[in-house]
Amino acid sequence: MKKYDISFDTFLKNFKEHVSKLGFKNSIQKDYILKNLYYSEDHLTAEDIVTYVKREYNIDVGIATVYRTMKFFEEMSIVNSLDIGDGTKRYELNLSLHHDHMICTACHKIIEFADEIIESQQILVAKENNFDLKNHVMTIYGLCENCQ
Repeated sequence: MKKYDISFDTFLKNFKEHVSKLGFKNSIQKDYILKNLYYSEDHLTAEDIVTYVKREYNIDVGIATVYRTMKFFEEMSIVNSLDIGDGTKRYELNLSLHHDHMICTACHKIIEFADEIIESQQILVAKENNFDLKNHVMTIYGLCENCQ
């Protein structure tokens, strides 16, 4: 299980307060989608989320609802999406420290990594080009150990 510095209950309470202050509605579907993302070890597709929420919580949630919800979560920077090249987005909560991804083009395995040298080089390149770096996404495509 992924470990975050905040419990799910505290995260959900803070999320609901923030959403309400912005004038948006909370829903049981959003709660269970967030719970699924919080406790998942994997980068989930919308279909994964629908299946899990229906199976584990007996909550009827449609695929269109999940896509709208994920778009909303992305706009609020609560969720990051990842395209591994197969036309299907994968989602993860944006609660942990920054990390990048390596994606196997054969089996679609996703490997998370963080590298201080890469991070410092990106900052240096931005600075050398008079660029005010706010964020970045790095995805490396190749073959994992099992597919080589």
